[in-house]
Amino acid sequence: MNVTGSKSFWPIHDDYLFFQEQSTEADEDLRSYMPHVHALATGSGPIRMLDFGSGSGRFTRQFLGLAGLPSDRLRLSLVEPDEEYRQQAIEQLQPFTVHPVQTWPALPPHSDARFDLVLANHVFYYVPDLDEVLASLLRALTPSGLFLAAMAGKRNTLIQFATYCFALINMPYPYHTAEDLEASLDMQGEVYRKQAMHYELAFPDAEENRLKVMRFLMADYFDEIPRQPMADLFSPYTQTGRIVIKTGHEQFVIQRQAMRAT
Repeated sequence: MNVTGSKSFWPIHDDYLFFQEQSTEADEDLRSYMPHVHALATGSGPIRMLDFGSGSGRFTRQFLGLAGLPSDRLRLSLVEPDEEYRQQAIEQLQPFTVHPVQTWPALPPHSDARFDLVLANHVFYYVPDLDEVLASLLRALTPSGLFLAAMAGKRNTLIQFATYCFALINMPYPYHTAEDLEASLDMQGEVYRKQAMHYELAFPDAEENRLKVMRFLMADYFDEIPRQPMADLFSPYTQTGRIVIKTGHEQFVIQRQAMRAT
């Protein structure tokens, strides 16, 4: 199976970093993930973790720093199509395990029942075939495994911004949303928990900063969109020289051992 992103990140690394640094999204996801993860640290066997869509490793470094998984037990694998991000992720994440970090640009075949923990944090927007990718990841989960994912839906302010901008060039929103992920989980008969998350994006109000966020959102399509309508989207969110957007997304948790016990 060839799993690659339908959004090219290498031209927008700096813009994505700006979003990460000005947003509380990661902090809220980490806080909510940790209660599910801590039980993994209490066993004695290997903890085989797959970070699907690792990016630069920035989020997973924070995740592992909080999780406290023993370095001699953790066996970490990464899927990331961006080669520069893969190398950065190895550098950031190798200190958390005594075993070599495995990396692939796509999920390899024959991964069934291979991972105790699958993390897919805000990555399903961009996969070309969500049903196929999700099915493969769920097959890769062990019978007692834990699956953690986060994804924004149509009520998210930034997805609404992007949807408006795509409409300006007569395009439907081309990426997946949380609604698509939920529908795919339902179609595959998977038992899961869903939780609403809330976060804030706040940064100094300047046209350059507004457009950084829009460049992250629109990526390859950014140059096709008139600049002024993109910048104007932020105007309702001005607060004393800053842009402050309060919005949210969904988290999805599959904890197979716990589900069988209930």
